[in-house]
Amino acid sequence: MTKDAIIKARILKWGNSYGFRIHKADLKRLGLRPGEEALVRLERRTGTVDLSGLPTFKGGMPDDSLRHDELLGEAREKAIKEKK
Repeated sequence: MTKDAIIKARILKWGNSYGFRIHKADLKRLGLRPGEEALVRLERRTGTVDLSGLPTFKGGMPDDSLRHDELLGEAREKAIKEKK
């Protein structure tokens, strides 16, 4: 069994306290049960990912997920032409 894991979690407010949730699958993988002690190391995540610039597709065909790279390429070419 794995002795440690990196788990990304958002800090939540519970009354006057703060905490985060750990998925049951992660606890099971680590061999931990509710109520047991674990050592937690917290790090601040820096930077954000802005997804607003990604193209969106309206309508669509059933096979669009298979043609994702092709559709992104077409959208990028269109955006470059519009900037000129």
